[in-house]
Amino acid sequence: MPSQAISLLASEKTGKDWMDSVLPKLWEGLCTELGFSAGVVVLKVEKEDSFYESASFGYGEDGFYYSFLNRGSLHWEELMHSQEPVFFSGSEFELFGKKTNAMAIRIRSKKTEIGFLLTEMDESLPFPAGIFLTFFAEKIGNEWGKTQKDLVSIEKPTSENSHSLYRSEIPNLDLATSEFTKQKILTILGPSGSGKKTLAKWIHQTQLPGAPILVVESLPDHFGKLEKALALWGEESRFGSLVLVGVQALNLGQQQILSDWWFKSGYSGSLFLLGPEEMGKELLPEFERFLRKNSLVLPSLRFLPKAKLQTLVQAIFEELCDSQNRSGLQLGAKSLQELISRSYSENFTDLRNAILTGILTCRTNQVEPADLEPGKFKMDLEIPDAEDLDLRRGTEALERQKILLAMRIFSGNQIRMAKALGISRGSLQYKMKQLGLM
Repeated sequence: MPSQAISLLASEKTGKDWMDSVLPKLWEGLCTELGFSAGVVVLKVEKEDSFYESASFGYGEDGFYYSFLNRGSLHWEELMHSQEPVFFSGSEFELFGKKTNAMAIRIRSKKTEIGFLLTEMDESLPFPAGIFLTFFAEKIGNEWGKTQKDLVSIEKPTSENSHSLYRSEIPNLDLATSEFTKQKILTILGPSGSGKKTLAKWIHQTQLPGAPILVVESLPDHFGKLEKALALWGEESRFGSLVLVGVQALNLGQQQILSDWWFKSGYSGSLFLLGPEEMGKELLPEFERFLRKNSLVLPSLRFLPKAKLQTLVQAIFEELCDSQNRSGLQLGAKSLQELISRSYSENFTDLRNAILTGILTCRTNQVEPADLEPGKFKMDLEIPDAEDLDLRRGTEALERQKILLAMRIFSGNQIRMAKALGISRGSLQYKMKQLGLM
C-alpha cells in the first residue's frame, strides 16, 4: 500500500475539513507515488446540481477539460452507471498526455453518484493501484457525505414572493387593477428597472390567465410601418395583452397613430403603456388624457423602510438561488447590510442583478461583499422572458450567465473556461470585455 495511504487513514480531519485541506494535497501525493502523469477529482457541489474540480495533478496552470465526459453525454452515463473502472484509450479520446491512456472511477455517496476521479498513465495501470483508487473513491464519497451534516444551515425566514412584497408598497394598485378589468388599459410609470414589465405581466396573468401577451420594446419611426406593426401586434395579442415599452420616446405623429389605433381599430385585447414618471417630451392633449386614463406610479426602493428592504432582499436571494440551482447558498450578514445600504438608481432590477451577481460569482457556501463587486455589472444578468422580442439582449444575458458559471467552476482560469464553453480563449476574452466581465 502506498505510504500516502497512511496519511489518508491516520488523518484526524473529517468531512468538509478533510475535503478542503487533506484531499488536494493527498491526491497530488498519490498521483506522484503511483506514477500517474495527470489526474483529477470531480465532485458535485454541496446542495447544488453542478460539479467542480476538487483536486487536480499534472495539468499545470492552463489545466485541461475532458470534453468527452460532459455531463449527460454517453460516456458520462456509462461512467456513472459502471461499478467497475472505465478506461479511455488515448488513440480514441482527447486526453491531456500525448501518449497516455486514462482510467475513471465513479464516486458515490449514500447510493448517489457525486462525481468521479480520473487518472492518466503512460503504461498500463498496476493491479494494486486500481484497487487502491477504488478504495480512495469510496473514502471521498464517505467524507463528502459527512459535509452534508457539517454544514450549519441558517434558518431563513419564511417570506412571500419578492414581487408580491414589492407590489404591496405600490399605491392605488387595487384601484388601477380594478379599472384595468373595465377599461382594458393601464399606464405604468416609474424609473428604469423599477419592475414595470413584471407588474404588467403579473396583472395580465391574474386578470387574463392563459391569454397571449406580447411585449414590444420599441416602435417603428416610420408612420406607415407603425400602423402596420400595430395591426399585426393587435392580431397576435388578440384577446390577450399588448405591452408597449418606452412610450416617452414617441413623437407627436406616433402619439396620434397610437391613440387612433386604440380608439378606432376595434382591438379586442388589453394594452399596457410603460414609461418614466416624467415623459420629457411634448404630448398631444388627447394622448396625455389617453395615458392618464388609468395609471399608477411605482415607488422607488430608496423610500422603503430598512426592515421592508431587508425582507425583500432575502426573498429575492432565495428565489434566485433556487433558479440557479444553488439552494444551499447563504447570504452573509455583511453582504445583506451592503445590499440594504446601497442606493439603487435602477431600483428593483438593479437590486436583483446585484444579488444575482453575488450568487453567480460566489465560489463558497456564503455570498460575501467581495462577490457583489459594487458597480461592476451594469447590464441585466437575468435571461429575458420568452415574450420579450429582443434577441440580442437575450443572447447576451445567456452568454453572461454561462461565462460566470464557468468562472466559478474553474476559478477564473480562462483557458479551461474556454475549453468548457467550446470557444477559443481569444473569443472568451472578447466576450468578457463586451459583457463587462473583465
